[in-house]
Amino acid sequence: MLKNELRDILAEHQAIAGETSWLNSLTLRQEENTLRVVFPHMYFAAWFSRHKRAAFEEALNHHFEELRASPAPQIVYERAAPLAQVVETPMPGSADSGSDSAASEATREDPFAGFIFNNKNTFPLATAREIAENTESTAYNPFLVCGRSGTGKSHLLQAIAATLGRSTDAARMVCANAARFCTEDTVWAKRPELFWQRYDVLILDDIQDMAGHSGWQGNLVACMDACPGRQENGASPVHQQSGAFTCDTPARKEGRGRAAARMIFACSGHPQTLKTLDERLRSRLESGLVVELMEPDLDVRLRYLQLMCKERRLSLTREQLLFLAQRCSQFRLLQGLMLKVGAYCAVKGRNLTQLDLENIVRTGVAEKMPGCREILSDVAKSLNLKTEDVLGGKRRPDLVLARQIAMYVCRKKLGLSYPELGRAFGGRDHSTVIHSIKKINKLLVSDKRVQALVTELELKTP
Repeated sequence: MLKNELRDILAEHQAIAGETSWLNSLTLRQEENTLRVVFPHMYFAAWFSRHKRAAFEEALNHHFEELRASPAPQIVYERAAPLAQVVETPMPGSADSGSDSAASEATREDPFAGFIFNNKNTFPLATAREIAENTESTAYNPFLVCGRSGTGKSHLLQAIAATLGRSTDAARMVCANAARFCTEDTVWAKRPELFWQRYDVLILDDIQDMAGHSGWQGNLVACMDACPGRQENGASPVHQQSGAFTCDTPARKEGRGRAAARMIFACSGHPQTLKTLDERLRSRLESGLVVELMEPDLDVRLRYLQLMCKERRLSLTREQLLFLAQRCSQFRLLQGLMLKVGAYCAVKGRNLTQLDLENIVRTGVAEKMPGCREILSDVAKSLNLKTEDVLGGKRRPDLVLARQIAMYVCRKKLGLSYPELGRAFGGRDHSTVIHSIKKINKLLVSDKRVQALVTELELKTP
């Protein structure tokens, strides 16, 4: 009711208002002497503050003057959590932090610049950047990012939204949790084509939360089917040009110059998680581009901890950081560990000892990560050998090979130095470790059995 009255007031005062469809994106809640104005996402809030706040507040003044309300309610602006919860800590896989102005400035200039990653996640990040920067293409529509919790999916969506926000009107973007989006009582649920007349970008996180709710999934399916530019058999006139799809529906003709309509989603878990969704929704998601963010390798986790130490001015040695990196496979858990480390240093007023770190890790934040002994046991079990025999001094060919494979996997997954590996494997010289790792590198090219075994062990080890 209040929105309709404000719309009428703004229509009478074109000098302060202009087009009023942006009102639909606001949620208004009046509680006694307070009017809460909730924005759908942070980018809309920034756009509203620059372009529409003055007109909105003037219209509110007109409204309450006519009601002779005394006193007029206090206006409180709030922002709904856009893509999961946004916290004021460094972005997982990102260099964004207020304590490092150079890194913060670089991330503001390029939201993707701060992501820490290696070859394992090159493709998902490169594709996400292409989608965010090439606003005319709908070649990857829909685009779905999968990955275990803590791999940076939500932050990747935020980087996409921030980049799109530079070329797309923030009022024409929706960034929300999937379940919340589908449960809202909006007109588009019955007439989904209205959604794409009002918006150009739909970004939804946590698609997996819709499993078991056929009604929610049906609403999203209808919205996806109505998206201009989505390739569907005989659904709408579509022209293919250089791999991109553009739709010439009447609504899109009127909107020439706007960004192409696009749908971007995130799902917690492996792509196989999509099997929990209804067939209709799953088929539409899989008709687009599905990518998976892999858990960060040890070298990525170590670089992330080094960055956090620099930002928080903590003095930890490389060995101490390696000890922490080996205990967690997720950025989110690493954040928790570093928060506790910083608090401990502040309270004690001194740098941490190894015993201090072990006590912090034991409090339950860290995961049970495998060490050399666990990896050695896995190798021995795979080759039907005894762990004690592999670790011993016998030179039997099968025992030597098992020992060399274990050293190779420990080096790659745990990041231990050659002397550390030598000590872990019965006090062997570091030159023996170097020889073993070189030998396995050669066998990975020529021996399929070794290749399969090493691959299996690497997948088993976080």
